[in-house]
Amino acid sequence: MNTLIEGLPKTVKVNGSPFLLNTNFYIGIIFTELMTDRNLSPYDKVIQAIKLWYKEPPPIGTNEEIKAAFDAIMWFYTMGEDEEEAKGVQSPSRIKQRPMRILDYEADQGYIVSAFQQQYSIDLTVENIHWWRFKMLFNGLTDKTKIVKIMQYRSMEIDPKMPEKQRKFYQEMKILYALPDKRTEEEKERDFQEQLNIALGGG
Repeated sequence: MNTLIEGLPKTVKVNGSPFLLNTNFYIGIIFTELMTDRNLSPYDKVIQAIKLWYKEPPPIGTNEEIKAAFDAIMWFYTMGEDEEEAKGVQSPSRIKQRPMRILDYEADQGYIVSAFQQQYSIDLTVENIHWWRFKMLFNGLTDKTKIVKIMQYRSMEIDPKMPEKQRKFYQEMKILYALPDKRTEEEKERDFQEQLNIALGGG
């Protein structure tokens, strides 16, 4: 889909029929948080997501209808990307391996609001922009904004060959801007064991 020609989508097709969506950017943020809520089952996440996004939900009387409705949401959320390639949240039934977290909409909300105000003169606390427009503008933020610098710190691999002063600086930045650890104790223990196995040459 070429938004320069067709504009920003307001509907998705489910089993061939169009359905109106709530397209405001904060819906995408709520959805992101919903998909990472550990207190909800995958099924409950899907049902709540359908209620969240659709102005008038499509029929969801069968598992096939639920899947079709949710697949359409994922298409919209990822801006038409394949779910496997999506950089945001994963579908509840997706692979277990978690990508590195370098952004958290709750923890980073102040930096995000500041960045949009600084670079685009858009006040996200007032303007209800389209989710796709939000994502496009977010992807266009430069390293003159603090949120981009912070994400760079979080994602940076510290090379032992770096000068000591530089290495120490990046280590301090990683600690300073570390995101809250949302893993359960079981997940922490499993991740620790995996890292230990790698360190010992076992996997």
